[in-house]
Amino acid sequence: MNSPINYLLVTHIPFTRNAAGEPVVDRLWARDLLALAQSFGSVRVAAPEIPYSADFQTWGPDAAPLPPGCGVIFAGFPAIRSRLDVWRWPFIRGVLRREVRKADLVHSSNPFAPWVGLRYAHDLAVKLRKKTLVVVAEDFVDMLSWEWLRTAPSKFQRLRRASQLRALEKTVRQMVATASLTFLHTPAAVERFRLSAANGIAIRQALHDESEVISVKSVEERIASLAAGRPLRIASACRHSGLKGLEMLILAIGLLKERGIRVEAALYGSGPNTEKLKALIESRGLADQVALPGPVSPGAPLYQALAAFDLFAMAHRTTDFGRAFWDAMACGLPVVAFRTPASQDTVRDRVDGFITPLDDPQSLSEELGYLNENRQMLGDAAKAARRRALENTRGAWFNMRAQWIRDLFLHG
Repeated sequence: MNSPINYLLVTHIPFTRNAAGEPVVDRLWARDLLALAQSFGSVRVAAPEIPYSADFQTWGPDAAPLPPGCGVIFAGFPAIRSRLDVWRWPFIRGVLRREVRKADLVHSSNPFAPWVGLRYAHDLAVKLRKKTLVVVAEDFVDMLSWEWLRTAPSKFQRLRRASQLRALEKTVRQMVATASLTFLHTPAAVERFRLSAANGIAIRQALHDESEVISVKSVEERIASLAAGRPLRIASACRHSGLKGLEMLILAIGLLKERGIRVEAALYGSGPNTEKLKALIESRGLADQVALPGPVSPGAPLYQALAAFDLFAMAHRTTDFGRAFWDAMACGLPVVAFRTPASQDTVRDRVDGFITPLDDPQSLSEELGYLNENRQMLGDAAKAARRRALENTRGAWFNMRAQWIRDLFLHG
């Protein structure tokens, strides 16, 4: 197919517009959209549009405007916030019908609240014989079981939520079964949905470009300073919530302190558990070892911050999206992570990272202590992590994704 593809992305991720009329989106999301537009010339995005405010809430650290002429064009519709917004559905479906009919390819994902008709847009595209792409980003069943089902306020609510979660999983299985192509972003998504997908491909979600990968010289200088005997420096960067497991990392560092081993850590980010983390750090007497520097923007600011550390900790207690693995490797940082489908199929244990038993701060502490003593192994893993990052750049993966999509039109 030599002519441009009319690419429509239908999403639940909201956007707003600033005073200049520029779309403002989550900064991580902006990087994805710009890469997508670069691959296809332009992309049209159907998404919930909300009124502009200075404290526009995003799922990443911050928001960013998309520049004029970048190739990303938005078609907005009202956001669904609750069942009381049911009156908005006819208008939303009208927007989606219009956009789907104009599209050559309709890209949707596994639905999340606020529900915006992703299933509706996908099913309409299938009915109209459009090419369809469904992206399953992570094992949302595991994540929602942890964040939503487990925290239900009553037995009735738990049963109700469990039924809704089963229905959601069934919906996604039906979508991937009818999609022209399914991208399974993480090993966890592959494990859960590969048998349901009619045409599924496992992909990686690296955000870094080759130019952003740390230099060999910088890695070697860091390894040399570590070999000189200074304390091991550990970083983490994520939302401060229960499923991220940061309290496990703090407990592990506390156990090392009891053994007379000093390591230092910085837990970048913020969230509902930040105050609890501060209290835990104080109660364990770790205020001089564990810092909470606050959020850091993705891209260059994050890479610059992480470059000062020796190891990246992913103590996540559920199967995660996986971006942070690649951010760490781009900085030449091995990753130490709890064993989940996401980590054990991304991190190569004892090569470019280290895997420990899930939800086990004692084992995590022992692994950190082992690495503190075996700094040559840690240095070798840092070099391997950098090489892995060079093999998995954002540009390389977006080019592969674009080719797989174009093949749909070339080969039917």
